[in-house]
Amino acid sequence: MADEQNPQLPLNPENPDNPNGSVPGRGAAFMLSINVEEEMRRSYLDYSMSVIIGRALPDVRDGLKPVHRRVLYGMQEMGLQFNKKHTKSSKVVGHVMGNFHPHGDAAIYDTMVRLAQPFSLRYPLVDGQGNFGSVDGDPPAAMRYTEARLTRIAGEMLADIDSDTVDFTPNYDESTLEPTVLPARIPNLIVNGSGGIAVGMATNIPPHNLTEVVNAAIALISKEKGETRSDLELVLEHVKGPDFPTGGYIFGKSNIAQTYKTGRGRFIMRAKCSIENISGGRQAIIVTEIPYQVNKARLIERIADLVNEGVITDIARDEFRDESDRDGMRIVIGLKRGAEHQIVLNQLHKHTQMQESFSMIFLAVHNGQPKELPLDAAIRAFLEHRIEVVRRRTAFLLGKARDREHILLGYQIALDHLDNVIKTIRQSGSRAEARENLFQYFSGKKINLRGTELKGVTLDPAKYNVDMTFSTTGTLILSYRQVDAILELQLYRLTQLSIDELLKELAEVRDNITEFESILASEKKLRRVIIKELEEVRDKYGDARRTQIVDETAELQLEDLIADEQVAVTISNTGYLKRTPISTYRQQRRGGTGRLGMKTRDEDFVAQLIVDSTHAYLLCFTNTGRVYWLKIYEIPDVGAAGKGKAMASLIALQPGEKIVTILGIRDLTEAGKFIFFATRNGTVKKTPLPDFSNVMSRGIIAIGIDKDDELINVRVTDGHQVVFLATHEGQAIRFDENDVRSMGRPAFGVKGITLRKADYVVGLAVTPSEESRKKRQQELKTEGKDITPCLILSVSENGFGKRTDVEEYRLQTRGGSGVINMKTTPKTGKVSSIQLVDDTSELMAISQFGKIIRIDTNSIRAAGRSTQGVKLLNLESDDKVAAAVVIPPDEAKTSPEEGTLLQ
Repeated sequence: MADEQNPQLPLNPENPDNPNGSVPGRGAAFMLSINVEEEMRRSYLDYSMSVIIGRALPDVRDGLKPVHRRVLYGMQEMGLQFNKKHTKSSKVVGHVMGNFHPHGDAAIYDTMVRLAQPFSLRYPLVDGQGNFGSVDGDPPAAMRYTEARLTRIAGEMLADIDSDTVDFTPNYDESTLEPTVLPARIPNLIVNGSGGIAVGMATNIPPHNLTEVVNAAIALISKEKGETRSDLELVLEHVKGPDFPTGGYIFGKSNIAQTYKTGRGRFIMRAKCSIENISGGRQAIIVTEIPYQVNKARLIERIADLVNEGVITDIARDEFRDESDRDGMRIVIGLKRGAEHQIVLNQLHKHTQMQESFSMIFLAVHNGQPKELPLDAAIRAFLEHRIEVVRRRTAFLLGKARDREHILLGYQIALDHLDNVIKTIRQSGSRAEARENLFQYFSGKKINLRGTELKGVTLDPAKYNVDMTFSTTGTLILSYRQVDAILELQLYRLTQLSIDELLKELAEVRDNITEFESILASEKKLRRVIIKELEEVRDKYGDARRTQIVDETAELQLEDLIADEQVAVTISNTGYLKRTPISTYRQQRRGGTGRLGMKTRDEDFVAQLIVDSTHAYLLCFTNTGRVYWLKIYEIPDVGAAGKGKAMASLIALQPGEKIVTILGIRDLTEAGKFIFFATRNGTVKKTPLPDFSNVMSRGIIAIGIDKDDELINVRVTDGHQVVFLATHEGQAIRFDENDVRSMGRPAFGVKGITLRKADYVVGLAVTPSEESRKKRQQELKTEGKDITPCLILSVSENGFGKRTDVEEYRLQTRGGSGVINMKTTPKTGKVSSIQLVDDTSELMAISQFGKIIRIDTNSIRAAGRSTQGVKLLNLESDDKVAAAVVIPPDEAKTSPEEGTLLQ
């Protein structure tokens, strides 16, 4: 380089060979010649490592970046434990910024805010009070308006930090110290995840379930030497996949193992939805959980844009709204009439963030260097950290215990020579003189410790970790620390009780010393301590998974989207089927006029009513003895007064077939269950339930039927119950189910009751066996509970009904003519149906003209067999009761005001 005034003049004219040397008269300025490329490379690498280690990437041991660690440690220093009151966030930010993190207050506050957000962290580490943002992307309130403290689980991150468990380093101005890592009893990096962009690299670790990760850590640390399974196999037995704080679905299981093996991969997240019925006979998609890190407000805005742009045409604008509140998320996406919700869902998954991907990069600082880790290696790194922490903590506690033993031993020696100690102190002119006199008194003196002469006994000085030393002859020299402790001994400690307490404490301290030494000497015992602490953390903070993992080969079925609710399913005589939530019908007193439950034509009437879950299978049995399968959610909900949908459009019925009874069953493969049949002519049969588990759309033969006969009722039994058959003319028979042997599906069955001329069977009920019923009654009597009788409710065509105890019907052999069940007269009409009830049952009865009433069966007077009963439903002169069904007690919903009629 040339001089600025004279470009030709060297900087050092006296020594042209040393142009960078000093120039006379120009001071001692030096110029270094460097290679720009090398300097840029070195400076950029230094900057990169500074960003990577000191800012952007978490430490694999505690899962925290420096700013997170400083916030938590700063709050610990301020005493903001979970059981203390909240403190202004601005005070916390100021403390952290002034002592540990010399950057902008916004960066520190943003960090603290994220640590407090339950939708960002699976297990929040800060307990915030005030507005800390929302899943809608709303910003938090200013730090002067919010307050914070540590959560209980954050205390586990900082536990034992004062026990020399981790290294400390000077802060930025060397005015104090800060930890380089936290002790971290929980695998925070894995359970809470992390994300960050460094220079040339990035990390994106999903959160996981604490219970699963801790169980995996216990499995790894407990792994035996002869174990043939790899670490990853052991881990994947417990860790099923990410567990996001916002719930939802993870779609796909096949790539999870490979992702955790390499530390890189992608998970497909989906919103959790259900299907509900809304006004006007329409349906709505209800979104209750959305993918992780998705902004709910933007998601709703995006859906609205798609509707406005015509991309999705089946969403009703007037039924699209956000009903989320403090109790949870609820986005209502109403559909137009006739829209197929599965198609709309697929469109939403394609065009919106209701389906989103999470790309995992498991990158963290390990041994001072950024490293991509498989899941098992990350857990191993955490366990190695815990081993080091527990070892250092045990050594620290051992040192403390030895120091305390040293002092207690001095007390013991002084108490054995109490009179001489007091005399020596009283003869001393000052504290310093007393200190020296006591030291000299015990120097070289043979000490008898509670009757044990030390002379000639070899003692290990290291055992006491003291300045106290023993000569080869067993003489003992007290340390000045012990002498100082003796001088500070309070007078009340000279009582016998206090002396015993000191000796007891000495024994306990020595036991602790033995325990600490054994832990440090045994790797196996040290690992047991770690396992015990992990189990405590799991039991205290573990919870159930929020995110459900589904296999990509098992695409979310329609059933996964349907709300599980109780509904009333009705079928008309001409084959119209519909469902309605039972909450639509309020409870009324007997004798009410009911409400319109199904709109029918003049020539049609309701033939059957059943109450069950939307997720149950419907076994639809026809009069000809065939059975068809149907899911309840496949039946349309067209409103309480709607006509419904023709059965022919839901089931491929054969000519001349009509549905006579429907059973709701959740598990078709359940062993020990039977389907029991009864025909109009009194024939009965039972067949194992698993025989009907092979679902076929075209239906199969369920029972063989004679030409002049038809199936009238079907029930589910356990094979050892008592069967009750009732006839139209008021007869009934009760016999043991074991009288009917199990038969295959095509079998015709055996005779159940002998009928009179023109009579026919109208109902079938199954009751517990005599042995089971008596055993249950004895249990209730022992528990001091009321014995609820088992009652048969008989309903006549003209709306009369009565309840009769089943014990009034004697047990007979099948095939008999039975006994009188109900006295039938022109006033009551013939028997229409029977139901099995108790004092807690509710009844829904429906007439041929579609009028429904819902009453408490307890309001129906109990009567004997040969009685007429009481009025249940007021009917028009030409109307008759078509069917009645009992609502299970746990599903019964009563109205706010009993007796209110809904028209």
